[in-house]
Amino acid sequence: MSIWKKILPVAMALVLMLSGCASKKQTEIASFTFPEIGTIATKGIGESLLTQGKGQLEPALIIANDEMIGSIPLLKGEYPFQAENGTRIKYVKDGTDVYLYKAENKICFSKEQCADIKYSISNRLAKKSVNAFQQTLLYNGKIGNRITLAYREFSNNLARPAFNNEVTYDLGESPILGYKGARIEIVKATNTEITYKVLSGFNEVN
Repeated sequence: MSIWKKILPVAMALVLMLSGCASKKQTEIASFTFPEIGTIATKGIGESLLTQGKGQLEPALIIANDEMIGSIPLLKGEYPFQAENGTRIKYVKDGTDVYLYKAENKICFSKEQCADIKYSISNRLAKKSVNAFQQTLLYNGKIGNRITLAYREFSNNLARPAFNNEVTYDLGESPILGYKGARIEIVKATNTEITYKVLSGFNEVN
């Protein structure tokens, strides 16, 4: 029994080393603007067009089109970061594990199931910082040629009603809308959704 007591811890450590288990990557608090400047996005009424503040950022794997890896479909969409080790990065979406092998630069379901697939990596907000100042613009709809946006501020995770505002813009004057330094260019707007490009974020708050 004494021999096994000595061998067992060493064997367990060796198994863990050889398994190549991915370790969770540490995230840091950083300033963010979402969607990122230059991004074209589509949102519905009541959804945030632009959010700025501080929080934990993590990478996400973006698959632009439905693809096939062998005979298995890989659906388009955003696959949030899950874990990383020396050889690969793991992303998970709706229970589907997808791996990006660093050296081969291939998208895989497993080491044997890989394909050359076009992808991009984009930062996503993993968690807002509770104690940070947050700003956001919301889409409140379109009547005729006029668009209404709502501005909201949050501090310590609480709304600041005194700084909330609603503004209306005439698209006939310009497709570019601005508030507190933030600029978005309207591509298309209806009563239910809006497609726009982020030109700049809010002014920095000291």
